[in-house]
Amino acid sequence: MTAIPPRPEDGHKGTFGAAAVVGGCDDAGDMMIGAPALAARSSLRSGCGRAVIMAPRSVLPAVLACCPSATGRIAPGSPDEVDGWMGGLASQTQAIAIGPGLGRGVIAHAIVGWASTHAGPLVLDADALHLLAVHRPEKLCALAVLTPHPGEFAVLATAYGVAVPADDDGSRIESASQLASHLGCTIVLKGHRTVVAGSAVWICERGGVELAIPGSGDVLTGLLVGILAQQAAAADLSVEIAARCAVDVHAAAGRQLAERHSTRGLLACELADAIPAAIDAVD
Repeated sequence: MTAIPPRPEDGHKGTFGAAAVVGGCDDAGDMMIGAPALAARSSLRSGCGRAVIMAPRSVLPAVLACCPSATGRIAPGSPDEVDGWMGGLASQTQAIAIGPGLGRGVIAHAIVGWASTHAGPLVLDADALHLLAVHRPEKLCALAVLTPHPGEFAVLATAYGVAVPADDDGSRIESASQLASHLGCTIVLKGHRTVVAGSAVWICERGGVELAIPGSGDVLTGLLVGILAQQAAAADLSVEIAARCAVDVHAAAGRQLAERHSTRGLLACELADAIPAAIDAVD
């Protein structure tokens, strides 16, 4: 299964869309630079034409050093600047991912507040999900995708009065479907047999413990926002299909690495770099 548009011979960077990754932080002694770099790297590995990383001034050079193929934008310096800065980012890209290494400071709160009313293709992950549970918007845009792991899903489920699922497929499907229906968006409940819930439900049959590594979720977020950017640039947007494709390709990349090496000790950067071959295998 693939939802990635074809690549014409006369294509250029603009043909394949631009993806934005909003993340990274330097808050209260916590500095996170790897997560947005991994997400941007994965978006480029998916085939999108350009990746833009928005991160705080203090960490942006280090983030770009980890992903030199991306371009950078300095994150807003105060909550009052967020709407204008995020609006400008949205006007220059086709899809936005918010959350990898974002932190939970006041500017991160304002960014997630902006995201809760954004009408374009959007992926929310990691810290953005915790902050979404605080903002608790009634609905999200139908073009939004949330990608929680079980702990993050429990936070959202509690905030929205949805049952926290057990480990069995039935309760995971039921809870993910309830949250998707409540928010009007697509939910990717990660874990063994990842559930993608929207207007219908799909379960990933690939993947295994090789995906249980730091940064694996950031790779999935970047892969998904890269696919959405390509779809939007081709005027052929299907968010649920993009989510299923990203989950399937992510799992296939992990499985290919495990078969060549081991299920132990894989690195998220290796997972990102396995995406192109996995796309060809899944296609």
